[in-house]
Amino acid sequence: MKIILLGTTAFNSIIFRQDLIKELVSNGHEIYVFGLCFSPDEDDQLRALGATPVAYSFSRTGLNPFRDIKDTLKLARQIKAIRPDLVFSYFAKPVVFGTIAAKIAGVPRRIAMLEGLGFTFTEQPNGLPFKTKLIRSVQVLLYRLAFPLLERIIFLNPDDPVDLVEKYKLKVKQVSVLGGIGLNLADYPYSMPQAEPVRFIFIGRLLAEKGVNEYIAAAQLVRQRYPEAKYGVGGSPFLPYRTIFN
Repeated sequence: MKIILLGTTAFNSIIFRQDLIKELVSNGHEIYVFGLCFSPDEDDQLRALGATPVAYSFSRTGLNPFRDIKDTLKLARQIKAIRPDLVFSYFAKPVVFGTIAAKIAGVPRRIAMLEGLGFTFTEQPNGLPFKTKLIRSVQVLLYRLAFPLLERIIFLNPDDPVDLVEKYKLKVKQVSVLGGIGLNLADYPYSMPQAEPVRFIFIGRLLAEKGVNEYIAAAQLVRQRYPEAKYGVGGSPFLPYRTIFN
């Protein structure tokens, strides 16, 4: 089979889809990895895995519908030139516009995966601002257009299909819950700390839904028993590293 994996950045495809690519290639499938940009090194890494990298253009966070339509039609032409048997898309925008482009291109099988619903579907203690509510409404509308075109939509936890498919009564042929996925822990073996004091670091966006509040609460508990331990937070390029509880 010819299979297209359609995501966002090349880096994400290499880090999070490497094992999938290897498995598919080992089973004799012809794999094309669509990404928004490829450095020469990323291009070489994907080719070493046995996949063919294909660059396409899309605005990951833009809200210009005319550009999205233009990019979708261009993506459909790229997909049609390959004539794949299946397009597997992941992340919100690729799931919507990649699925629509695959339908336009006449791809017989279309499968998508949402690893999470994102901040627009995360309720906040003080309520959601108007802009977030508007984005959520637009996103639901786009899902309403794309989901019926899918053979299957895959979620990673049982709450997401309830909060999205059932709550908004979206039509989709089949819903699957895969369970947790992530990095191969064999590539990151545990080792005992070699330095004193022990240091902990939280790496992620500083959003409540990412668990930063739970991290701070846990640090406060541990600090009561091990006051010498250190705790840090690493986030965006504007917050490379900060220490808490010095």
